[in-house]
Amino acid sequence: MKTKTMATILLAASMALSLTACAGTTDTDQTKESSENIETRNNKKETENVHLNLAESWTFEYFYTIITPEVSSSTGYDITYYLTNFYDTLVEYTEEGEISGVLAEDWKVSEDGKTYTFNLKKGIKFSDGSDLTAEDVAKSILAVPVNLGQYNGSYGKLSTIIEDAVVIDDYTVELHLKQPYYNTLRELCLTNPYGIVSSEQFDDELKAKESFRTATYGTGPYMYEGSNDGQTWDFVRNPNYWGNTPQVDSFSIKYIADNDAKILALKNGEIDYISGIKNISAESFEEMSQTEGFSAKSDENSLQSYYVGYNLSNQIFGDEVVREALSASIDKEAITESIYGGLYDKADTFFSAELPYCDVEQEIVSFDIEAANELLDAAGYKDNDGDGIREKDGNKLSAAFLYQTGSASDDDLVVYICDQAEKIGIELTPQSAQMMDWYALVQSGDYGLTIFKTQGGYYDPASVITNINPETSMDPIVMQIGISQPEIAQLVAELDSSADEARVQEIYNTVLTTIAEQNLTTPLVYTHQLAVYNDKIADYTFPIDANYTSVQNIILN
Repeated sequence: MKTKTMATILLAASMALSLTACAGTTDTDQTKESSENIETRNNKKETENVHLNLAESWTFEYFYTIITPEVSSSTGYDITYYLTNFYDTLVEYTEEGEISGVLAEDWKVSEDGKTYTFNLKKGIKFSDGSDLTAEDVAKSILAVPVNLGQYNGSYGKLSTIIEDAVVIDDYTVELHLKQPYYNTLRELCLTNPYGIVSSEQFDDELKAKESFRTATYGTGPYMYEGSNDGQTWDFVRNPNYWGNTPQVDSFSIKYIADNDAKILALKNGEIDYISGIKNISAESFEEMSQTEGFSAKSDENSLQSYYVGYNLSNQIFGDEVVREALSASIDKEAITESIYGGLYDKADTFFSAELPYCDVEQEIVSFDIEAANELLDAAGYKDNDGDGIREKDGNKLSAAFLYQTGSASDDDLVVYICDQAEKIGIELTPQSAQMMDWYALVQSGDYGLTIFKTQGGYYDPASVITNINPETSMDPIVMQIGISQPEIAQLVAELDSSADEARVQEIYNTVLTTIAEQNLTTPLVYTHQLAVYNDKIADYTFPIDANYTSVQNIILN
């Protein structure tokens, strides 16, 4: 098994744990608004200059499409979740579940599934005024593994199997892969890391230049020109933008770490818009939805899955019966209502059936305390000394419930599950830890179970499934599935070198049904992206990948 450094796993899984920062899109038309709205926008008077203020929990240092600890010391995710304001991708994933061109006019795939030929749209310019050509696309793609460095693979399998990107002519580029890969086009939808940038901003070794600290170099609707005071960052329209002109002329992002302070700033007019489930609590969402002059909106599509991840090497949770009993003790409806204010959906399966390859019939564990106790009784787990904790062969059902510090809802969730476990004779001790300490404990195996999240957006389901294979995994939780189930790891390895859609679906069927049948995880809720805003804004359209905040999707009053 390949051993990953702690820093490598930290970056990869911090993506999975990110509670995401709201919505963005690379839609060909940039927004899914009506023709009437587009006409209204395009007819705006030149004298109007609409500026909006947003808020984020961290600062910004770097404006390239790939952020690693080597280039940014930001306490959060730097500019990652705003990238679609500045950069476009070759293709996008539509609401209909199809791949559509953005910078690519069309494309074709070779019979062996290893060569993708893209014909580019003509007449598109970068924010620096240079023309988009095949050289920019080729270098942008080849630069991905170079700039990821030791973190290559953190954003999906594709970056690890790129063999070459070849310029055929000014507007044709070929992507050559070392092996077929079924998820190639979907991963190319990811602005992070596959946003196309001006090739002038790479050095001879394809490392991104320091110029990305003071500017963006993309084809998107907005750009950054270095204006900030260390607390507020200012962004303006890209004058060379090739798509529909956005209604918002310029925007600023203010650093406000505390979520309650963000809501206060919204109320007093200091900011106009807040996005992201990490920034907006259920209570704040409900409050703003009931406050005159403000609106609150939830995306209809599921963003990511919250689930209980087990230490499958642990003596207690290595037992499938214990995992099933604990699953049966959890009332997911109560979680969605009492902890998340009804904003999220109960999760019966590891992934939402809305996702590609995931509409698979799977076993579902229903909430039933009596059935959970009967399972443990039948398996020989008894409370022999009257302390309320079951035991078997001298081993008590007692374990640490590890989770990351910083989320009040996670605190409530862990306490609830501990209380439910007590009802069936399992003692769980909450243990919160800062992110790096959490990873150290997970790596050491010194825990029984934890709360974890899928990566969400375009990353789900493929990146999560890839990480089941311990030979290539960057995810310390789902990797345990592959360690405990070597046959599943082998299937995932086959999956990641296949372009046969029928076989891909067969493997997903097997993997997902095995996870469900053996209770290798306990899915809890499917999250939905959130946004709150004042009455300057009439509406906001959440895109398919709601990981990103996309100012061009804002419709003004």
